[in-house]
Amino acid sequence: MTKTNISSISKKVFTLATGILMLIFILTSQSYSQGWSPLGGGTNWEYSLVVYNNELYAGEQSGSGGNGLKKFDGTTWSDFGGINGTVNALVVYNGKLIVGGSFTLAGGLEMKNIAQWDGVEWADISGGPNSIVSALTVYNGDLVVGGYFTAVENMTANHIAKWNSNGGWVALGSGTNSQVMALTTYNNRLIAGGFFSTAGGISASHVAQWDGSGWSPIGTGIPGIVYSVASGNGKLYAGSLSSSYNCIAGWDGTSWSNLGGGVGGGTYPYVFAILVYGNDVYAGGLYTTAGGQTVNGIAKWNGTTWSGLGGGFGYGNACGAFAMCIFNGNLVCGGIFSSPYSNVAQWDGLLTGVNNSNSTIPEDYNLSQNYPNPFNPTTKISFDIPKSEMVNITVYDVTGSAAVVLLNGQMDAGSHEITFDAAGLSSGVYFYTIKTKNFTSTKKMILTK
Repeated sequence: MTKTNISSISKKVFTLATGILMLIFILTSQSYSQGWSPLGGGTNWEYSLVVYNNELYAGEQSGSGGNGLKKFDGTTWSDFGGINGTVNALVVYNGKLIVGGSFTLAGGLEMKNIAQWDGVEWADISGGPNSIVSALTVYNGDLVVGGYFTAVENMTANHIAKWNSNGGWVALGSGTNSQVMALTTYNNRLIAGGFFSTAGGISASHVAQWDGSGWSPIGTGIPGIVYSVASGNGKLYAGSLSSSYNCIAGWDGTSWSNLGGGVGGGTYPYVFAILVYGNDVYAGGLYTTAGGQTVNGIAKWNGTTWSGLGGGFGYGNACGAFAMCIFNGNLVCGGIFSSPYSNVAQWDGLLTGVNNSNSTIPEDYNLSQNYPNPFNPTTKISFDIPKSEMVNITVYDVTGSAAVVLLNGQMDAGSHEITFDAAGLSSGVYFYTIKTKNFTSTKKMILTK
């Protein structure tokens, strides 16, 4: 073989190797951009997440480095609030951060398993429950609390009660006969899930609804203990310990049904968290498969099929997502999973809750009137931005209190559409406001139920 031929072959091999390396680089980059990334320095085991005043708050297990509550400012985590126990639940109510769990101190002040932070100081909530708080939500203008307790402020309240700053604590009938672990709203009713078999003295297998005056079952209920409930797209979803619905079921107003075979795998498969975003349902918990494929603790249901999110968090049967929220336009999961995520991670892939159409870049800002209007319970809001920037869209009630933060994150230049599901709100007039660095606009909408 001549020297010229050897040189030619060497060049071809080099070119081929370079091409392979470039392909690996591209695929790796694409995989990373559609994968999980650590969020700050991480936290201890996480049980709850919420966005308050544009910052992310995480409720966690106390001890072993945990301090009950941490705050993420977009760059780093910091201990917050001086909570001396575990925080199981977080919610924003009347412009305040509500913290529930198992603790006796917040900010050096005596508390009883629940406390409120107004952005400046801590305050108690009229005595509080006599045992652990597991779940929080807002229903018809009241803060609703569920958990292990049997009394609030020396008043009998079996595992569930509501609180209003003007009226104090009120029991919801005779409550349930065992723990309430999850709360949400659906079709203007309060939904509770948990260990219980009766609600208001009526048979209700692990899930029940309160209409403002009394309790009733939801179909035949769920066979397994319910740890999570959520609503969206006209449906109610319940996550549980493995049951005939394979850990997650959907209620369409008439009957419960499987979601594509559900999820499973692992020693004790649970669904601890459900988040409905756009047309998708995200399920987090201690399971390894969804729709027959390996997903490891987190999966997405698009109404037809299940899909995994990257490799998930499957470092064993006891790893998975226990809490989820949208922060700066990304899905954030907290739970029990190890390096490199340290119990909290951000999904960098595309979320389908906001539809983007960027073929033509608009010349100016615009916020369109929602459609339909009036609506029940979903409507669409369109907006234009001429450059990439941070965008906040918040829904306010007639008193000016923030009801829902629809969007708070970096958006590309273009025309965008977001779906607003108001299943958890009562009928009435609301206002939605878009805010960017250089543009603010507000429009009115009417919810009719």
